[in-house]
Amino acid sequence: MTAVRGRRRIPPVAFEETHARQVPGEPRRRETVLGPVKRAVQEILRRLPVGFAPRFGRAFAPLVRHLERRRIYARRLAWTFGRLHPRAPLAAAEQDAAVRRWWQGAGAILAEYATIERLRAAGRLEVDDPHGTLAGLPADAPVVFACVHLGPFELCFESVLNTFGREAVGTWQPEPSRVSNRILHEMRARYGLYVFPPGQRSARHLHRLVIGEGFDAILFVDEVRERQVHLPAFGRPLPERGNASVAIKLALRTGAPVVPIHVLRSSAARYRVHVGAPLDFQRDGAPECATRAGIAALDRHFEPVVRQNLDQWYMLKELRLPDFDPARV
Repeated sequence: MTAVRGRRRIPPVAFEETHARQVPGEPRRRETVLGPVKRAVQEILRRLPVGFAPRFGRAFAPLVRHLERRRIYARRLAWTFGRLHPRAPLAAAEQDAAVRRWWQGAGAILAEYATIERLRAAGRLEVDDPHGTLAGLPADAPVVFACVHLGPFELCFESVLNTFGREAVGTWQPEPSRVSNRILHEMRARYGLYVFPPGQRSARHLHRLVIGEGFDAILFVDEVRERQVHLPAFGRPLPERGNASVAIKLALRTGAPVVPIHVLRSSAARYRVHVGAPLDFQRDGAPECATRAGIAALDRHFEPVVRQNLDQWYMLKELRLPDFDPARV
């Protein structure tokens, strides 16, 4: 450990290491057309009151939903919603309204990138910590924060740094658009976040900074891997690889608590960060068994949370349950 908490350290890594290198992107023609539009919209929204951005995103959602309505992912999204909702099966009108809220929330998320670092100062962000977890976190040792893509999920990153006052690094999954990735890179530079894209170099950075330097880790455990979201499992086999495994292995290696957090939109432009109790799982015994126990604990915590808030779960569009048949939907 090189410093105590309270004096914010800058990770000893070039910030450009957090930028996504070449990724499979949109067709160049589409990127050429949409790129300047994305840039212009973000710059405009950054200069407007924070409440405008989510309303702007929601206003365009019906158009996007209509344009995407025949895409397999859009049909699968509606089908999956009907399967996983706690009160399934829903009446047709109720399900359509819930799916409409999902599209509106997805639109708001993209617009809210322009305002993330301003929400706390604007009084739009609350913290729900019923277990008093934050007060009990170690001041001189790392914590592993496990997150899912609920609500404006970038707030998980921003809140750990600037609301909880922690020193943290993590990983992120690049968008299929170079312009979007550059927008995210610049936004994170404004509020001081170091998160690394997939790859061996990033894995080395994460290992060095968490295990060697004592930084906290922030990991989204519902990331897409092999074209699929693996956690929550929703009855499927638990994943053996991916961010959930990385989070638990870091916790086992450092002795860090695993603290689940997620964000929900409480109204059109107000947000709440929910902090769970540190996960309780068997850490003794063989590392493989302890890792599986930790992943199972993550699944037990997040599956009911996601089910109760499907209309705010951005990754619903990436979930592929095994019995979906596009020919019947």
